[in-house]
Amino acid sequence: MKEEIYASALQHVNGLGNASLGHLLTYYQSAKEAWHHVIHHSVDPSLGCTYELYDENHRPIDETYLQQLEEDLERYHIQVITRESPMYPPSLLEIYHSPMVLYGRGNIEVLQSMERSIAMVGARKCSTYGIQVARYFGRSLSNLGVIIVSGGAMGIDRASHEGALQGQTPTVAVMGCGLNVVYPRSNRSLFLEILDNEGLLLSEYGPHIQAKAHHFPLRNRIISGMTRGTIVVEAKASSGSLITADMAINEGRDVFTIPGNVLTHTCDGNHWLIQQGATVLTDPEQVMHEYGWQKVTKYSNMESSKECHMNEEEQVILSSMNPRGVTTIEELIGSTGYTLSSLHGLLLQLELKKLIMHTAQGYVIQV
Repeated sequence: MKEEIYASALQHVNGLGNASLGHLLTYYQSAKEAWHHVIHHSVDPSLGCTYELYDENHRPIDETYLQQLEEDLERYHIQVITRESPMYPPSLLEIYHSPMVLYGRGNIEVLQSMERSIAMVGARKCSTYGIQVARYFGRSLSNLGVIIVSGGAMGIDRASHEGALQGQTPTVAVMGCGLNVVYPRSNRSLFLEILDNEGLLLSEYGPHIQAKAHHFPLRNRIISGMTRGTIVVEAKASSGSLITADMAINEGRDVFTIPGNVLTHTCDGNHWLIQQGATVLTDPEQVMHEYGWQKVTKYSNMESSKECHMNEEEQVILSSMNPRGVTTIEELIGSTGYTLSSLHGLLLQLELKKLIMHTAQGYVIQV
């Protein structure tokens, strides 16, 4: 059995946190040896490890558990990445409390290109403006050859991934649960699309571990730690995104923030970051200039596979829409002359092609 399986099994032991696991793997010559001592309760007392032999789901941890874990990893196509693995992102080794074990599902080779990566974070409950901005920056940076990393959550995270999927570079979603667990469930199609487009789902939680509140701040240190900088797209004054930005600053990473509407409170966190000295970002090209990056086309095959072909009626609708705001269906009936029933079908097709988005106020063009 591979060393990675033993390391993964140890990580599932209740009470063995990341720090304790680090002590065990440093003290003993191998993960297999550490596993033997843990199972037989013969861990050196000087390590100060206290634990119970069951996992977060209260399943007993023994040799049978080890075998089942190996089968689950294979069944769900999940790969274990330890700190000794060549796939482990070097930038993560630099941060405090870096994960001893990571799990990847999808294209783990993308982890070898993290020197050209940017995190994008923001509120789950966000404005239409925030979604448009996240998609625009995600797509633009992806087309420039930048890997977009976000948390796979609703709101800004989802919009950032969606934008990146419209570009030519894979995107990485860092999850707060096991990679065979879909959370949030409404993002199931998004996760499948990430996998279908050479992207990666990443987590420090093994199979069957459910999403829990305390997992997400820990997840955020991975998002900020593995990337060159973090873009705060839209954040309220009390947003968790500010915690991610703080983590990035503490680890010596750059923080960019996009200004928002001063007449609302949806971007108060962004404006506070500007006051604290964060770099104001108004153009994706600024990121390229900041790091001296040149556009790359390594994944140009992805871009060509996503070309959207519109028929004449769909083109009429797009040309009739407000390019910078919301267009109501009543306005489209008046400007196009199409019936309500035909418009519904055409608008649905444009949504499926991700050229427009339906909001509570009407339809907007996905820039």
